[in-house]
Amino acid sequence: MKKKVVLGSLLLILILVIFLNAFQFFTRSANSDLLSDLEGTIYFTERVDGVLTLFKSDASLQHKVLVYSHNGKGNDGYGDFNHNIIDFHYDRISETFTFIAMNNGSWSLFSLKEGESNPTVLQADVMEMDTDYLQNENQDLSVASKKGSLYLSENGNESILKKFNGIYDEKYTGYDSIGFSPNGNYLVYRSMEHFTPIGTILEGIFADSVGNTYILDLSTRESTKFIDAHQIQWVMD
Repeated sequence: MKKKVVLGSLLLILILVIFLNAFQFFTRSANSDLLSDLEGTIYFTERVDGVLTLFKSDASLQHKVLVYSHNGKGNDGYGDFNHNIIDFHYDRISETFTFIAMNNGSWSLFSLKEGESNPTVLQADVMEMDTDYLQNENQDLSVASKKGSLYLSENGNESILKKFNGIYDEKYTGYDSIGFSPNGNYLVYRSMEHFTPIGTILEGIFADSVGNTYILDLSTRESTKFIDAHQIQWVMD
């Protein structure tokens, strides 16, 4: 009897694991060749050992390089450090980055010429700056998330892009749009990867982060995994 209970418990756990990962199995598209068609350069912040750090890559994600890490320079004025880059912008004309990071106890605006390693402090006590991150509107296109599904509006005509079939929770399930590519041909979005909130919660207990970022070709409606970044600026000629 005890053996049957153990086997039953193991079977239940197996079924639960399969169910919790089923959404990821069906949503992670194998259309990796989609990335080879992407043009331009992306600049983004990504967590390295918990710290938001600035990187660049070609949009096809073949050549990722570190732009700048503020690690060791973010003295918060109280004997501790905050190494995060909380906002940034790249100006392709001057080939210069501006970003906000901690400096001697205050959030400050820095300037960094591409290829250099030592930034210059431009202004102290700065919490906001002009950025050029991906947006949910591009000319006559806009995208919105409704109950976990993504809807595309073009010239006032709305169609569904990604249908979420599960138990929707604003925090734990569904799709969320990040924004369009500069040419309007692609949409970057995020998926929480689970049918139910409990799946996301359980994964969050054992993982550093949950969910994945995808890019969708608006002409074919095919998608594939993209860079998991905090903020993304996409530059095209």
